[in-house]
Parts: sequence; structure tokens; C-alpha cells
Amino acid sequence: MSKRRASANLTSIRNTGPFSTKQFQVGPSHRYQGRSPVYKQPVEINSYSIDHDRKVWFDNRELKYYYAPSGKDLTVGFDRFIQRDETVPEHLDTLLDALTDAKAKANVPPEMTQANIVTWRGIMTKLLCTPYARNEPWELRLTRYKDTIYIEEEATQKKKDQEANASVRQQMMCYWGYRFETLCTVSSPPSTIAESDPELTSRLTDSANTNVQYCVLVRTTLGKNSLIMGAEVDCIRGNTPRSHEP
Repeated sequence: MSKRRASANLTSIRNTGPFSTKQFQVGPSHRYQGRSPVYKQPVEINSYSIDHDRKVWFDNRELKYYYAPSGKDLTVGFDRFIQRDETVPEHLDTLLDALTDAKAKANVPPEMTQANIVTWRGIMTKLLCTPYARNEPWELRLTRYKDTIYIEEEATQKKKDQEANASVRQQMMCYWGYRFETLCTVSSPPSTIAESDPELTSRLTDSANTNVQYCVLVRTTLGKNSLIMGAEVDCIRGNTPRSHEP
């Protein structure tokens, strides 16, 4: 296992028992210009829901659909806002559960559940944005098992301090995004929603609960590397993709 951190320091390696910590230098942004590797359209191989108790269900019970908002007050419900306890480490648990479930499905080809890298979509975004977002340090934990590298994030002390010391105003601004999601989504396909549907009324005053999530597992390639990524999906338009459809 190894841990990497974006740093302006010179590359160094420090062995700490069975683990090693590596730091590497991020060069000037112009070094990363030029032809980009081919990124293929991701293909969904599984999906799952996480309820308010953080229990995983391999179904669409938490799937949301986009429905144009009829309200605009983003502060409503802030006093009832429920946030997931970030101090409880979940690692790659739900992602790996979904991968295990996909492997057991007869309609999922074996090659779709194998990849060079398994991680969260947000971690790949963080890595690829590093040359252009130098004021956002990160730490990652990497484990290689057979021919696959598994990557998860380790919260930096700076991030922990920022979250612990966030002002009420900062917490409110964070809530706005979740509240906007509540105002823009419904739990049934829009074609089945009547203008008098109670959900359209209740969402005007509903708060948010970040324990609840709907996630997908996708496979893609970036250059010569195959990737399996887990990602939360806020909502969809239309129908869910058929099996192995981009």
C-alpha cells in the first residue's frame, strides 16, 4: 500500500514499516498541454441505493429524476439538514460490494468487472485537476492486489480543520447545493407525475439527508488503462440505461 500527496517538494520516499509514503512534484501547467489520451464513453455495469441508515440495496429505490423546480428558496429546511458522519470510514466498501454483485450476475461479461484501476470518479477528477488546482492538497491510499490498483482518499488535516471550523454561513452555503437538488428532483419518472402530485408540494419545504445516495458502477478506459469507477448520481433524465449501455 502506498500513499501519495500532491506537493511542491522534491520527490521523496519514506518507508514506514509495511507502508510507504511518496510525495511528488507537480510541474508547471504548460507541461501538461498537448494531445490527451483517449477517454472512452463509460459503460454502466451495476447500480445501487444507499438509504438513510447507510444500508446498501441493489435496486433503484433512491434513484431520482429531474423535474424542473417550482420553488427557489434554498435556505428552507436548513435546521433539519442531516449530514452523513464523515468520521466513519467507509473506504471503498460500497463500491467493492457493487463490483462483487456485478461479478455474480450472468448478464455481466467477466471482462467488464476487471480493470487496472478501481476507485471513485471524484478521485480521478481530483488527480486530473491537480496541475490546475494547486491550492487543494490531497492524500490518497493505494493498494495493489494482483493486477489491480485500488485507490481511496485520506482526508488531510487541513480539510478536517476546515470542516470542523466552518462557520454557520459556510455550512449554509454548502446546504444550498443539496437543497437545490431537492427542489429539482422527484422519485418517479416525470411522465408519471401530475401537477397535483403531493411530492411537488412537499419538496418545497423538504430538507436534505446526505446519507441517502444513488450510485452507479461504470467501466471505461483512459489511454491504455482500464478503470472501474463508482459515482453518485444526483438524478437522471429519461430512463435508466440498459445493461452495458453507455
